[in-house]
Amino acid sequence: MRTISELQDSLDSDLAWRRSELHSYLGSVRRSSRDSVTQRSLCRAGIPLLYAHWEGYAKHSLSAYIQFVGRRRLTYRELHPGFVALGIEAEADAQAGISATRKMIWRAHTLLTKDGERAAIPWRKGVDTQSNLNSNRCFELFALVGLDASPIQLKSRLIDYELLRVRNEIAHGQYLNVDSTAYEELHQEVLTILNFVRNAISTAAENGAYRRDAVPGFLSSADLHT
Repeated sequence: MRTISELQDSLDSDLAWRRSELHSYLGSVRRSSRDSVTQRSLCRAGIPLLYAHWEGYAKHSLSAYIQFVGRRRLTYRELHPGFVALGIEAEADAQAGISATRKMIWRAHTLLTKDGERAAIPWRKGVDTQSNLNSNRCFELFALVGLDASPIQLKSRLIDYELLRVRNEIAHGQYLNVDSTAYEELHQEVLTILNFVRNAISTAAENGAYRRDAVPGFLSSADLHT
């Protein structure tokens, strides 16, 4: 993941197979007899599938973006604060056998003395979606890597209730009546969110939003040397 082109290819290829699978499944729903037992079963089983692609694509895309930024070989001085935090925390976690207080002092010392060193962004680990990617966790991950999630903040209820809560209830064996109209609407909403994730990350990479000089209120790396 060394170039913007490689990042975009990864985003596109991962989205393509997910979109294809979801459209194929939707086709099965549409071909089944309306309001039949088969159609209701397909719609109910489709909710966990929609959720799986939401969490899977968000995790893949954000991890790919972190890898892309990590391989820019930038210094802490040059990076967006979120990536600085990722690097510092990864280094702090590697300080085994020291107390919480000493680790806190270590973080402060590192921030004061290592801003000109290459950031140790843990891109091999990827992101942790905690297996329940609700809207709050999504927005926190976006904020961490400097992405603006405001365009989908109105989707919070849909993510938390119509997608995640319903998925959990179905996965735990509860019966929920999901009709084809509701399922198709949720299908379209999930695809809209996936496309937003793809475009937000692609645009951020193109615009260098991962750099500190792209953050309002922070000095650019050039300013720091004047």
